[in-house]
Order: sequence, then structure tokens, then C-alpha cells
Amino acid sequence: MMFTENFPSWHRVGQNNVVGKMVQMNKSGVGPTKLPTMPMPGATANMSNMPNMQIETLEAFAKRTGQTSQTVKPKPRVKLSDIRFPAQTGNMSALRFSLRVIDALFVTAVILISVWSGYIGTNNNGALAPLAAGLSGALGFLAAMYLVKAHHFSPAESYSGHMKRVLLGAAAALGVWLSTALIFKPVTFIPDALAISGLMATATLLVLHSVYYVLIKRQHERGQLIPTIIMLGATEAARRLIEENARTRELNILAIFDERLSRAPHNIHGVPVVGKIEDMLNWDALPYVDRIIVTLPDIASERKNAFVRQVRKLPNRIAFVVDEFEHLDHVQQRLTQIAEIGMREITGQPFSGRQIFTKRMVDIVISGSALLFGAPVLALIALAIKLDSSGPVLFKQKRQGFNNRVFEVFKFRSLKIEDEDKDAKSQVVAGDNRVTRVGRFIRKTSLDELPQLLNVLKGDMSLVGPRPHAVGMHTGNVETYKLVDEYAHRLKVKPGLTGWAQINGSRGPLHDAKSVARRVQLDIEYIERSGFFFDLMVMVKTLPCLLGDSENDR
Repeated sequence: MMFTENFPSWHRVGQNNVVGKMVQMNKSGVGPTKLPTMPMPGATANMSNMPNMQIETLEAFAKRTGQTSQTVKPKPRVKLSDIRFPAQTGNMSALRFSLRVIDALFVTAVILISVWSGYIGTNNNGALAPLAAGLSGALGFLAAMYLVKAHHFSPAESYSGHMKRVLLGAAAALGVWLSTALIFKPVTFIPDALAISGLMATATLLVLHSVYYVLIKRQHERGQLIPTIIMLGATEAARRLIEENARTRELNILAIFDERLSRAPHNIHGVPVVGKIEDMLNWDALPYVDRIIVTLPDIASERKNAFVRQVRKLPNRIAFVVDEFEHLDHVQQRLTQIAEIGMREITGQPFSGRQIFTKRMVDIVISGSALLFGAPVLALIALAIKLDSSGPVLFKQKRQGFNNRVFEVFKFRSLKIEDEDKDAKSQVVAGDNRVTRVGRFIRKTSLDELPQLLNVLKGDMSLVGPRPHAVGMHTGNVETYKLVDEYAHRLKVKPGLTGWAQINGSRGPLHDAKSVARRVQLDIEYIERSGFFFDLMVMVKTLPCLLGDSENDR
């Protein structure tokens, strides 16, 4: 599926991201008392019958059972490495847009065919009348589906509930369509044809949405197409969110982190409290988390804003429970609702579902066409590399991708095989003796990047975006990401074959903190301005920039 990341269906989080089988998260009660376990991986327990359930402390359990607190042995806390969650969560926003496109194609085709069939055999001349009637009807049906939110699939919604919304929208659209036709009474108006067309469009939508519901329901049961979150703070707000999510099932809540770990419960309604904030920041699975929700109580203003500055360095989306933080200094905020709990988002998703869909379609069409028609050029470059020096034609290296997820990038080899630097400890500079003769030419013209069209086709990269940096890349003796606080923001989108930074002169090695800061600034500018026409402009300007770039040797 084009909108899901290429990772195993279930991912064991721990050292080196070891892939494990699908097993549910470890569950341990507070003390010896076991709380309700989660009915599906990552989700929270069904507590509809216990809205006021409280966590039983060790002391309370000892008092209730007549034991002493010394004889009660608490179960061990769940380890961070034991948490398992669905890595292939997908993108519901992009999927929702694609479903609207499918609806549009089918409904428009059905209505036009039906109206045209009813029009044939009449004495009316011209083709514009049935075309106009059909298109207006199709537009009405699609608008109605949008208004009733027919493409919003909640894990808690029943099949009948979803179908009722589809029927409501279709009935309203059909009523408006027929009423409009009766009012204007055009010469070409054929009541039977319009009525039949509307009924066929309704039937088509019911069939399509039945298929959508079944397929998405299966995804939901596997914990996919549902945002994966972690929470900061084992607080009352966290408990409230978990209880509300037990009803709505909108989130996969993986774990809770709390600075006061020694005083925090082992879990809250089955969701484990696994570590401190520092543990979260060093967690190798953090890139796979869709959103971090802060449920900390109101604290001192200085500490609050310092904490905000710290988490804003992460590429993940960050939200605060709205009644916990009324104001955050120097932070762009947006109100939203998650599991019917008010949230204040301080970092959001850069692209809408429409933008993601359009960008992916453009990537597939252009990269596929370029690989097909550019095959002779690729073959000639490969032959030249093989004749010039010994070693493989392609060079593979681990790079930082979307949300800091690691992927393997393809390039034409431009360095001598004995001098390859897969760990990027030393960037290639002008006059570097490691570069081969052919390598010097293909690096100068960026022809060495052409195999990355395969990465674009696979979905690891996009045609336009921030250039992917090698994992562990150094600027001087320091890892590059440590030089700029906002570095992680460039990881909020897929890396690109070309980018806004490259056409503005930030191309080639990064020699110092100033050059790193400039590139990060340009990458963030791209994310803020990105769109179809902006991407098109960057692609058009890329070739002249490469041909006229005599300063940035690579």
C-alpha cells in the first residue's frame, strides 16, 4: 500500500530494532493487583463499566488483604525494550484523500453513464445537457460525502453506523439534485434518468464504503491506521486520556514516561510506565511514534518553557493536554481534539492528506518515467565506473529518512573501493584523493545521485525535500545533528533527490556549524512553503544550478 511505511507489520523495540513476532505488550498490575489488559495491541482497556476506577497502590492492597506491605512483592516494571507496537501504522490522512478520489471516479462514471443512457432515444439534440446534469449530480454526491465525514473511519464505529452516514449524505444529495432539476425544468430534463442515476450512485457508494469499512476494520484490529503515541507524565490527565481512549479507540497508547519514576505506578489501566524523559529521548524506537502527548501537571513557567524547547527538537508531533498548559512562550500553537480530549499542538503535521497523495503520485510518475527513459544513460555511467576502477557500480549507505527512520540510499560509486566511508566520518571535499576520475565528473554534475530514483520509487525518498544525511555524519569532529537545535525539524518530511537548500547554494559538504545552520534554515523554509507548484519550481531550477555551480565541489 502506497501510504504505509515499508516496515514489518509488528516491530520489537529494543537494541538494534530487532524484529519480533506479533505479541501483545507486557502487562503488569500495580503490586499484585492486575488491572484490565488491553484488548488489542497498543490500545487501552475497555473500562466503560468502571469510569471511576483508580489505581490500587501497594499499601492499599496490603491493607485490603490483611498482609503487611513488607510481604507484598511488586511485580517488576515493564522494560522499554519489551514494548512491541505496529511499525506499519500508515497515514490515515493520505488514505482518506485517496478514498475520496476513488469515490469521485466511480460516482462520476456511474452517473454520467446512467444520465447518458436515459438521454439516448429522446428528441433532444446536443451532448452538453446530459454532461452538465451528470457532473452537477456527481459533484453534489461527493460534497455530501464530505459534509457527513463519510471517509472518517473510527475504530469504535459500527458498520451500521457508518452506512447510515453514507445513506444520509446520498439521500440529501439526491433530494437536492432532483429538486433543482424540477425547479429549472430544462428541456432535456428526464426525471427517470436522474432518479435512476441517483439510486445507482447511492448503491455504488454503499458497495465502496462496505469494502472500505471491512479493509480498514482489519487494519484497526492490527493496530494500524491508528496513531501510535506515548505520554509524558503519569498523572490524572494521563488516566483520563486512557479512559476516554478505551471508549473511542482512536489511539495506540504504547507507554508513559515520568521524571519521578520511583513514585510513579507501574502502569495506568494497563499502559506501562517505563522510564524517565531522558530514556524517551534515547529510545531507538522514538522515530516510529506518531505523536508525543504531554500530560504533566502545571509547573513553574521557566521549567515549562525549557521543557517545550527540549521536546520541540524532536521531529515527532507534540501536543499538550489543553487544561494543563494555558500558555507556552514563543511556541506556535494549534487547538485540536484527540480521543475527545482537548489538546494544544505545538508541532504539527507539515502536509495534508491531499498534499501527501499528490506528492506521492508525482514521485511515482516522474521517477518511474526517468528510470525507464534514462536507462541508456544509467547504463553508460555504470560502464564508465566499471572501466575506470575496480569495485561495484553502486554504493549503498544508511541515511536518515522521514522521522529519523534509517533507510539505505543508492548512489553510483565515486570513491575508490578501498577508501569508501560508509559511516560518513569524513566528508568528501574539493580535491579529495579518494575520488576516482569518473567519480569526479559524476559528483560535479550530481549524476552519482541518479540511482536514488529507485529510493523515490520505493517511497523512502521524494523528488523534492531536504537532502538525506548519512547516519553518524560528522562536521569537523562533531556529529552534525548536535550543531543546530532545530536539526530534527528537517526530518519531518521525506528526504529529496533535490531541494530548496541545493538550489540556494547549500550543496556539498558542511564544513562548520554556520553552514549546517544555513542548510537547516533552508530545509525548514522548504517545509513551510512546500506544495505542488513550489516543488515543480525547485525541480525546474535544479538543472541550471548544477550546471552553473562551480564553487560547491562534491
